[in-house]
Amino acid sequence: MKYLGILFVFLLAFTVFIVFTVIAEGDIDGILTGLTENDEEINVFKNYLVKENEFDDIEIPEIVEYSKTPEEEIYEETQIFVSVLSAKTNEVSTAELEEYLCGVVFSEMPPSFELEALKAQAVAARSFCVYKMLYSNDDARKEHRGADICDDYRHCKDYISYEEACEKYGEDYINPLWEKIRDAVYSTRDEIITYESEPAIAVFHAISGKETESAENVWGNPVPYLVAVPTEEENNKSEIKNYVTESIFESNEFKNTLVSNGFRANFAKDADLWISDISLNSSGRVDCVDICGKDITGRKLREIFALRSTNFTLEYKNQAFIFTVTGYGHGVGMSQYGANLMALDGRNYAEILMWYYTGVKIDYAGKFLP
Repeated sequence: MKYLGILFVFLLAFTVFIVFTVIAEGDIDGILTGLTENDEEINVFKNYLVKENEFDDIEIPEIVEYSKTPEEEIYEETQIFVSVLSAKTNEVSTAELEEYLCGVVFSEMPPSFELEALKAQAVAARSFCVYKMLYSNDDARKEHRGADICDDYRHCKDYISYEEACEKYGEDYINPLWEKIRDAVYSTRDEIITYESEPAIAVFHAISGKETESAENVWGNPVPYLVAVPTEEENNKSEIKNYVTESIFESNEFKNTLVSNGFRANFAKDADLWISDISLNSSGRVDCVDICGKDITGRKLREIFALRSTNFTLEYKNQAFIFTVTGYGHGVGMSQYGANLMALDGRNYAEILMWYYTGVKIDYAGKFLP
């Protein structure tokens, strides 16, 4: 019985790790766009006047310590409520923002991460939520049945309540983890990041690689605080599970997968002639691939072949096409594993946020919401 108990705990911990590894991706176009009933995109980015190439030669600002002023302490008493659409029940409920964020952070980042990384995640999630509360248009709210946000990670942010977590994993296992998350959330109570005195949409992803990605490369929107910055994952890849992965498809499987997803081309008899050019964008991720004389984007290939990111190489070898993929996620905004590495290096959450979101400041949601 003793060994069965140890085995059960191990399997439970492994299951939780796998769940967090999957949902920490935060990488679906719906994060930034919704769809109307007519499948028209709803853009939730604010419009910025960005000069051409203004951010090509970005310099990382000096990281400085952040501390609250006495005047800002008053916002810690602000109580904000958020309405949330449940993807499971299609019902809308209202929750106090900080309690809601405990369930978001628990779902979106492994609780085993350093406390400062969890704090950075809490502020990023709070910023994202406040942004959606302020700037979602009527069509976006219609999709949410009038709610501010939903709990579908493919569109907004994943969420689990304390009660659901206990039921799923067991109260004894959840309690210490939940207390750590609450510490991260409540020690940053009401804090958000802003750009030009307005809440920022703080998107994130799991693993970057050598550097993060710009929003413009992924979604076509130039956003001043969502530009590429260097990260430390490449120098610590041995410490990151599945930092590099391979996806292998024999030639007919490769062809049939493309065709079944609407890609039409004249495939030569020799499969080694199918790939003629792979172009990369400014961050080194795949922008476009020429397959049999027709272009297909790296993003589309990632979607079709369920790749972990667009940071991949593609080669034909031993009668098969091999994707070698680095990182996990769209690459925009904060890298979760990068944030944890910074925390392990002694950086605090404000330093982490100011590194990954260029030119932002820490402010308070209570200034923007009634």
